[in-house]
Amino acid sequence: MHGGDLKRIPSALLTTAATALIITGTSNAQSSGTSEIQLAQFLIGTWHCSHTVGDFSGIYTTTYANTLGGRWIKQIYEFPPSDRRPAVEGEFLIGYDERNGRWLRTGAMSDGLYFSMVGKRDGDSWHYGYVLPGTSGNAVYTKKSDREYTVDGPTYPENGKPVTEHHRCMKT
Repeated sequence: MHGGDLKRIPSALLTTAATALIITGTSNAQSSGTSEIQLAQFLIGTWHCSHTVGDFSGIYTTTYANTLGGRWIKQIYEFPPSDRRPAVEGEFLIGYDERNGRWLRTGAMSDGLYFSMVGKRDGDSWHYGYVLPGTSGNAVYTKKSDREYTVDGPTYPENGKPVTEHHRCMKT
């Protein structure tokens, strides 16, 4: 070996080691996100839900399915018409941002409403806060079992008084 060859070896080793660290870091971040999204797999399927908001109550159906390579969960809402409003549909994406260690939920409804939420998981509860201008409040999604979950919140003014949303969903 020539002296120049010996100088290139440490450089090559450093490059290889740096590449291995980057790949390992990316792999760990992806596996963290993958394991988090696995915790929400109980949602996959169709659910029948009842909700109460102040003095209004009703029922709706929501369906969850894996999408985008299994890194996201797509949620479809179907609210039937009521005496207060026409039928409403909604589409949301739920995912886990492993870089920032938080859950994301964003979507829109056929009545023009849209919002995004970020949150943290604590055991079987996901605590979300609204993040778009003009929206505020928190909602807690709680897994009661593989066949039941609840949503409590947000609280907001309606007809001059504060109301809190309460949802109970059962898997069909």
